[in-house]
Amino acid sequence: MASARLTALRLVGFKSFAEKTVVEFGPGISAVVGPNGSGKSNLADALRWTLGEQGRTLRTRRSEDVIFAGSSSRRAVGMADVTLVVDNSDRLLPVDYEEIEIGRRLYRSGESEYLLNRQRIRLRDLVELLDSGNLADNAFLFIGQGMVDQALALRPEERRPLFEEAAGVRRHERRRRQAEAELTEAESNIERVRDVLAELRPQARRLEAQAEQLQARRTAGLELAEGLLASAQARWLASSRTAAQQQKTLDKTRAAADSALSELKAAEQQAGILSEAIGRRASDEGAQRSQVDTHRIELTELRVALARTESEISGSTRERERLAADVAGLEARLSEAAKILAEPQMELDAAVEAELDLVERQLAELEPTAPMSDAAAQLRARSAELEQQLRRRDSIGNAAAGASARAEELAVRLVGAERERDEAASAVQEAHSASTSTDEAVTAARRLVDEASAARMTAHDRMVGTEAELAAARARVAALDATIGSTDNELARAARARGGTLVAEGLEIEPELRRAVSGALGAAGTAYLIDEGSVVALADRRGMLAVRGIRARSSTAAGVAELITAAKEAGGGLLTDAVRRDPQGEVTRLLGRFIWLPDLASALASRSRLPVGWRAVSSAGEVVDDRG
Repeated sequence: MASARLTALRLVGFKSFAEKTVVEFGPGISAVVGPNGSGKSNLADALRWTLGEQGRTLRTRRSEDVIFAGSSSRRAVGMADVTLVVDNSDRLLPVDYEEIEIGRRLYRSGESEYLLNRQRIRLRDLVELLDSGNLADNAFLFIGQGMVDQALALRPEERRPLFEEAAGVRRHERRRRQAEAELTEAESNIERVRDVLAELRPQARRLEAQAEQLQARRTAGLELAEGLLASAQARWLASSRTAAQQQKTLDKTRAAADSALSELKAAEQQAGILSEAIGRRASDEGAQRSQVDTHRIELTELRVALARTESEISGSTRERERLAADVAGLEARLSEAAKILAEPQMELDAAVEAELDLVERQLAELEPTAPMSDAAAQLRARSAELEQQLRRRDSIGNAAAGASARAEELAVRLVGAERERDEAASAVQEAHSASTSTDEAVTAARRLVDEASAARMTAHDRMVGTEAELAAARARVAALDATIGSTDNELARAARARGGTLVAEGLEIEPELRRAVSGALGAAGTAYLIDEGSVVALADRRGMLAVRGIRARSSTAAGVAELITAAKEAGGGLLTDAVRRDPQGEVTRLLGRFIWLPDLASALASRSRLPVGWRAVSSAGEVVDDRG
């Protein structure tokens, strides 16, 4: 059984086929069966539409009617796409492919595409290709219902186009008519050329006369031409020198910009260091101030304790003096009592008692016999005197004993007072030494605070100077940017009027990788970044434009990770790492698929590992892609 010529039909968004549908055809006859309204006729319409049919038999009023218009449960789609897969093993169509895919796309915006093996072609090229296989403008390529009966009912002269189509004569007839039309057009053009020549012959004779006159001035013309050439050469040399000077100025400007960026970076680092030093100084100053406050509190407490101790010492001294006076008085009394007690008391007491007994007996003898006489009165007086002497003796003894006890107590208190005095003196000495050390600590703390304040003022002055240098460096960078951007042309002015900016505006690159980034960006580095809607309005101006926001397709993550690892091992890395600052983010996007390597040899060695769309650039600016 012969193999099928049409092997498959793929439909997406065509009429009732909203989802992607693939219909495969096997050898022999393929039949599509289904109820009315199931879309059988839409398959035939898809075949006609793909082969170039423009709507005469597609049952549509507009070309957009072939796109799925939506339903109650599904939204409309924006594109209709049909692809025919044709077996071309016998080379029915004159192309070197065993299998051919013929496709057609129509967007709801009205744009249409014809595809051959997924490559865009013109409708004319498709018609010529199909015409060579007798597939173009063939009325009998699709046999509909009733067409067989209609062909059998035709008259002989009406059947002639059918046989000519089947025999392949109609293709040559179409080519003959096309050739005749082109020949007629060529003859018409020749007639117009003859009319133009007839009009130009008088002018040609006049020009011939003028040429004869100009022949005489040939020498002057040659001299003028030589003068013009010399002038042009001089202007060219002057322009070359000017360009060389401008290039040197540009190199100097770039070097100055690099130097300014380096100074800016160093100034920023110095400012950070000074800020950290000021912070440390401030924290140290706070700690020292808290320590000074602590010392001051301790000094105040010591001074209060010292005053209290001195007051206690003075009180102890006065108490000691009073105790000493009391001891002296008690000692005097004690000596008197001792003198009295030193007398022979026992004998005295015995004599007094004996005399007192005698007096009492005499009184006893006198009382009962007679009234009191002078002798009795004398005896009673003597008895009272003797009793008084006895009581005095007892009081003196008691006073001596009390004085001894008081003397002993005062002696003990005197020893305690002297011990307290010694302890107070030692406390005063310690307070004096503590006060001296506290004064020294306060003096040292004040000195440290003064040093910290001086250092802080110095750091503040240095920071102010650094900020001034930083502002000057930024002003220099802004001036350099203004100098570099002063060469705006007509495209630049138009792009800026529509909100465009330079791709590299505000860009900061590591100086050692500047040439690598320049080589990677190429002309895109000087392009103007605009929105996609403004591209058409600027299409009539010469220059380079970049569309904002378009992202590249991603590569395999494993291959990219392996490439980046190999580049870092070779001393390179991602080129985006060289970007210090990119306010717009577009340069980072453009460099997103670039790696950089130290030299060209390592860049060429990395070619076999480059994923699709990736490139390697050396530090000198040589670019290597995946094709070498």
